Amino acid sequence: MPIRAFVAIPIGEPWDDYLAALTRDLSRLVGGVSWVKPGNFHMTLRFLGDLGESGVARLGDAMARGAEGATAPVAELGGIGAFPSLERPRVLWVGLARGGDELLALGRRVNAAIDAAGFERADKPFRPHLTLGRVREGARGLEALRGYAPPPAPPAAPLDRIVVMKSDLHPSGSRYTALREVRLPPQR
Repeated sequence: MPIRAFVAIPIGEPWDDYLAALTRDLSRLVGGVSWVKPGNFHMTLRFLGDLGESGVARLGDAMARGAEGATAPVAELGGIGAFPSLERPRVLWVGLARGGDELLALGRRVNAAIDAAGFERADKPFRPHLTLGRVREGARGLEALRGYAPPPAPPAAPLDRIVVMKSDLHPSGSRYTALREVRLPPQR
């Protein structure tokens, strides 16, 4: 049975709690958005889709090779943005005020190792962000996003894990299971 797989950087509880509160706040202003459920926030390094068990094992090995010698980036949450833009949002996200360059470098290393392992190239380059929600057709109140000032973010934190995740799609939302994890040592 195929496994819907991706590689992600999980976040800690303070960040997850903050993003959950942020989506609750935004959901009062903006309608027609499929918000990420609390506990599901993460930074996707690479989505691979359906893989067999041997493909998942190969992906885990490639992820580990890409992370060799890397240290845990210390990052701080930033402002709200959207892909492709706030004027025409399809995906709402929170960026980083600190640590973006280090995460970009880590993402490039891991993605290069995944490419070298023979997986299909990513259709989009990695951009460090945490998805808040996906904008559905007919969404309302989107203009409120441009003037929205989020509450103060929690303190900076080390992002010290990279995980191969399994995604199971359910009517109530995606459910994620960690299949393999690599720990990154702290920066010196």
